[in-house]
This record gives sequence, structure tokens and C-alpha cells, in this order.
Amino acid sequence: MTVTPEAQPVSLTNPGFEDQQPGGMPSGWTQTGNVEAVKLEERGNSGKLRLTHQAVGAYQVETSQSISGLANDWYTLRGWVRSSGGQKEVYLGLKCGSVEKSVHVPPTTPGYRWLHLSVSNQVTDGECTIRLYSDGNPDTWASFDDIELVPGQTALSILGADISSLKKSEDLGGIYKDASGTPMDALQILNDHGLNYARLRVWLDPADGYHNKAEILEMAARLKKQDIKLLVDFHYSDNWADPGKQIKPVAWKDYDFEQLKKAVYDHTFDVCSSLVAQGTPPNMVQLGNEINAGMLWPDGHTYDPPNWDNLAQLLIAGSNAVKACSPETQVMLHIAEGGDNELARWWFDNITSRDVPFDVIGVSYYPYWHGSLGELQYNLNDISARYSKDVIVVETAYAFSDRGNDNYPNIVDQKLAVPNYPLTPEGQRDMLRDIMSIVRAVDNGRGRGVFYWDATWTAVDGNGWDNTNPSAGNAWENQALFDFEDKALPALDEYLNP
Repeated sequence: MTVTPEAQPVSLTNPGFEDQQPGGMPSGWTQTGNVEAVKLEERGNSGKLRLTHQAVGAYQVETSQSISGLANDWYTLRGWVRSSGGQKEVYLGLKCGSVEKSVHVPPTTPGYRWLHLSVSNQVTDGECTIRLYSDGNPDTWASFDDIELVPGQTALSILGADISSLKKSEDLGGIYKDASGTPMDALQILNDHGLNYARLRVWLDPADGYHNKAEILEMAARLKKQDIKLLVDFHYSDNWADPGKQIKPVAWKDYDFEQLKKAVYDHTFDVCSSLVAQGTPPNMVQLGNEINAGMLWPDGHTYDPPNWDNLAQLLIAGSNAVKACSPETQVMLHIAEGGDNELARWWFDNITSRDVPFDVIGVSYYPYWHGSLGELQYNLNDISARYSKDVIVVETAYAFSDRGNDNYPNIVDQKLAVPNYPLTPEGQRDMLRDIMSIVRAVDNGRGRGVFYWDATWTAVDGNGWDNTNPSAGNAWENQALFDFEDKALPALDEYLNP
């Protein structure tokens, strides 16, 4: 069950905090704890006022409202929030019977953009209590506004990770352990934590023989045994493809455009139909990887010079191949910079105007590069509505340490740390939790889920960035979901809270 646009909110008293009692407390709400930390302030989300928890000293305070007469079914609490960050704990909670479900309020400064959060719980005795809770350090604050309780449940259906590195890591001696330190199959560890979807990249003719059709067939069979769904990530290259490089496979470099279109179709159909033939059809396929600037340069470039018609024809060829191979498989188009709404509109306006068929929008969102959580939420809400498509954060990650575990410099160090999210196991978990919360709250239930990238890429000799150089190191091991002792990190526990 999901919350639908036509779901009628339950009647609450003063949900927008516009009415106040003598003395300044919000009408219809109960205050407990350090009530002097409760105040009504101007600059609400939609109306004049907002509820704020703030004090010059440390404080614990709760603003609550109980509702009775509810059906014994799922309900979703929604609300708009802002926060300074720095509290010990701050959340929106929905307590039904003895069970409370809550969603953490992320920091929203700098900037003024409100975040919309949601959390669901199941009513068993006709009653629930809405709890707006803060355990704050001195001078920290959190604001709440426009609280709603609506019938239905909202939850992420895709709890995924890119694990493209896993096969090569295992072959070269990589070990994975559960949180207690017991060596186990990495897929089993991930699955035990709730992972239900895996993403695997495909290169055409990679130098080291990994990330090709043979590997994806082998990995797909392993995934099926764990009941994990498969997203195939076609790079249409022999090596990395991303916004800065979209290099044709060597085998295709002299093709004219008609030959290139046919090559895209044939390659896509070949991999897809081979998966179907072994009983592991892909659940989803993405055509190209982070194709902001197009793919198969220069033919499919969007910038230098722009050739949107060519890019559209290449994508149509890939989409047609997927549907010819497996009509139930969904087609994703994937761009980077998930917090940039202007970019997303520019790209998808050009693609949709050329009638490229696709099912799902995928974005990359790396919080140290791609804007604030508020910018991510604004973009996901806008593009899901504008193009009537579900959205997925198909790449995200955050570091659990500012150190490395090999002799190769890491991408993320203290210079890229996001305020309020330290480069620690706890900071990594908090970041993943809050990104999942943003996707969960996408309007009209269009936020499908999240894929963590690359969850299993630990420091293993020979499994580095450069597939032409076995001595090259890995710039990502401090962002994996396994620590430098190969143990599962706390961030994996967030998969248990969809």
C-alpha cells in the first residue's frame, strides 16, 4: 500500500501552528519536557508561523497530539522541517500502541529550503500519537510546520547497491565479514541486512576481462539464489563512462552512425537475451551511465557540438532492444548531479521531446558534489511530476573514514566532508539514512529507492581504478560498506528501515 494523491488527511488540530494559546503555545498540541524551548516563529513553510524547538542551554522537549478513531490500518505522518543540526536527536515520530516509527530531521542550513519528510506506522487499536521531538545541544534548533496524517504506507521498494567490484575482489582474495567479524559471502551479508536489488556494470571488451557479459551472467545466477533483483548498467564503453568521458569501445570506433545504432541494439539485446536464456532476466536496465553529456562521443554528444537527435536515436535503439528481449524489464535513463534541477530539466526536456521511451529516471547524488538534501528533494519532486516517472537515486555514497587503506589517494577526505556528517561510520550511516528519507518522501509515492555505490569495493591488490594496470590502487575503499577490517559497517542497518 502507498499513500496516493487523493488520500484525504485525517483532521488534526492546528496542523500549521497558526493558532496559539495565551502565552504563545500552539493550540491543540501538548508540550512536555523543557517547555521553555517551544516557541512559535514567523516564516512558516506555507503560512505565517512555524513551531520551533530552541534554547540557549541543553534541552529535551516534545510537542505531541493524539488522534483517535483511526482504522486499524497503515497511516503516514508527513511534515515540513528545518534544522540547525547539531542536536543529539530530533525527529518526527508516529506512535501507534507501543510501537513508534520515526524519521530523523536532517540539518538544512546553510540555505532556507524546507524538507518534506514522511514516516508510516500501523494502527492496531484505533489511536496514534504524533510526536515532534528534540534533544538539543545549546543554541541548536528545529522547526516544524504543515503536519499531516494520511491513510496509507510509504516505504522504499528498492534497497540496492552497486556491487560491480565484488567478483574481481573475490577472485583476488577479497574477504567480507559480518559486523561481528565472521567471514561470509558478501551477498549473504547484504541480503541479511535487507538489500533486495543489485546493480552491475557492463563494459564491452574490458582489458582485464571483468565487467563483461560472462561476469554478469555468473553474478546474475548468484543474485537469483539470494532473491536479489538485477539492474544492468550499460556503459557502452570498454572502460569507465561518466559525464567527463564517454569513449566508444575500440571495436566500434570506426563505425558510421547507422552501424553505431545497430551495435547499441545488438550489444544490449545480446546481454539481455543471454540473461533471459539462463533464467535470470534483468529487472531493470539503464542505457548509458551518467549521460549528462551524452554517450558514444562524438556521435551522441550533448555539448560539443550538441547532437540530441543522435543521442535520442541511440537510446531508442537500446530501449527497443530491451523490450524486444524482455518486455517486463524496465528501462532507466541515468544522469549525474541529482541536486541540479536546471540540468535535469534541460536534459529530460530534450530527451522527451524526441520521444525516447523509458520507464524510470535515475540520478547520481553524491552529497559532497551534488548539492544539499533540499536541492535533491526539490529536483526529485519536480522531475517525477514533470515527466510522470518514478525516480531512483541510483548512485550515492559517503565516507566512513578520512584515511585510506592502500597507497592510492582517495576521492573523499576532510576537504569534502559535509557539515554535520563527520567522516566516521556513524556519519556515513546518518548520511545514507537521510538520503533514503528524502527519496521516501518524494511526492505521490514516486521515490522508488536508493543504490549505494560501490558497496563492496574494498582495498584488494589488483582491484584498482585502472583495469589496464594491476598495480593501480582504489580511490573508494573509505566509502565502501565494509571497513578496513572487512567488517560490515553500521550504514548497512539502514536497509532494514525502508
